[in-house]
Parts: sequence; structure tokens; C-alpha cells
Amino acid sequence: MLGSLFRSSIPKQALEYAGFVLVHCAAIADSNRAGELICPFAVVTEADGRRVIDFESETQQEAVAKGWASLSDARSSRAWWAFGREGIYRELDGKGTDVLTVSVWLPDMNHHYSITQRFGRGGDQELYLTGEPELLEHKTDLAEPVTRWDRSALARGIASHPQGSRWAEWRSQ
Repeated sequence: MLGSLFRSSIPKQALEYAGFVLVHCAAIADSNRAGELICPFAVVTEADGRRVIDFESETQQEAVAKGWASLSDARSSRAWWAFGREGIYRELDGKGTDVLTVSVWLPDMNHHYSITQRFGRGGDQELYLTGEPELLEHKTDLAEPVTRWDRSALARGIASHPQGSRWAEWRSQ
């Protein structure tokens, strides 16, 4: 009965993969300082292994567009794909909040999902995470929030990253 509370259409493996990439985003953001953005990147896993592809460009907008274009390559090769980047989440009051975002797609998924995690910087520019990660489903051009999903699968992915133990540190600040 309890398992039915966590049912959503996103596979647990996709949440784990997103968690792994989310920690990678946080580690990069933690090493950056005010005004520096994460270079958007994709983590692509195929039969021969996992690789990271950076989308360096003149602007963040161009880099993000290149990252999204990489999804069609992943789909055609049936690779696991996760796209990490930094952005701004607009609150209802119009204020912007910095977010780490990981969009994820695995073969046989009908559409991709995104995990967002709000963050800020302390006095010494150290990274701190605020709130809980949120899951968005991209069935159409508008992303829909998913309220019931298996957060423990995301936590397993976070823990599987070499920097995963820092997640608790970033949350406690």
C-alpha cells in the first residue's frame, strides 16, 4: 500500500541518474563564485561507458540550446541522457531564485523530466541548498510539477556520486 504513494511514470533508474548528475552540478556550483555560472553539460551513458559533454558557448542561452539539441542524439542512439545547468526559478512574487536543474531521459521514456534544486551562497560564497528537490514532467511545452515520486531513488543517485556525501553539508548551511 505504501508503495502506491510513490507511483509516478518516471523510472527509478532515471531518478537515480538525475541524482548523480545533480550532485555534479552542485559540486561545480560550489567551486564557482558569485557571477560564475555552471557551463551547461550533458552526462551521456552508452554501452561503452559514461561521458560528460560540456556545451561552452558565447552565451548561456546558446550553451543551453546546444544541450537541448544533444537530446535528439541521445534518443537516436538510445543512450541515457541527463542535462545539467544553472538557472533562475521565478517565484510567484516575481523574484528570481537560483536553481540547479537536471533534465533526464532514458530509452523507452515517452518524455523527459527535470529535477530542480534551489540554492544560494553564504557570506564566503559557499553553496547552500534551500528547500527540497522538485520534479517536473515535460509532457508538453509546459512542465507540470509531480507531487508523488520516489525521493529515495533520487537520494540513492546522490549518494552514488563521489561528492555525494557533501549533499548533507550543503543542505545544513
